[in-house]
Amino acid sequence: MVENNICPIGNTLDVFNRKWIFCIMSNIYNGKTHFNEFKQMNPTISNHVLAQTLKYMEEQGMVTKTVIDEVHNKTEYALTEKGLKTNRILYEITSYFFNELDDTRSEEEKEQLLREYREVYGI
Repeated sequence: MVENNICPIGNTLDVFNRKWIFCIMSNIYNGKTHFNEFKQMNPTISNHVLAQTLKYMEEQGMVTKTVIDEVHNKTEYALTEKGLKTNRILYEITSYFFNELDDTRSEEEKEQLLREYREVYGI
C-alpha cells in the first residue's frame, strides 16, 4: 500500500514500484492480453516475476484477470478504469524516451512513432 509521504510523486511511485508494470500496461494497450504474449513482448522477465507483477497489478486495481479456459489455464488481462488512467503517464514516458534518450532515429521517425503512440494511448 502507499505510504503517507508528503510528496505525491513519491506516493505514486510507491504504487508503480515494480520494473515491469508500465511495460505490461503498454502491452495491454497494444492488444496483448495473455501471459504468454506479455512474456513474448518482454523476454527478459522471468515467469515468476511476470506472475507476481500481474498479481500485484490485480491487487492494486490496475488490471482484471478473467479465466477463459480453466483446463488449459488460459487467462486474459484487461486494464481497469484505474489502469486506463495511466495513458498520459505512459505517453509521457514514451515521449521522453524518444525526445531525450533515443539517438538512433531521425526526428521524422520519432514524430511518426509518437503519433502512433498517441493513438494507442488514446491521447
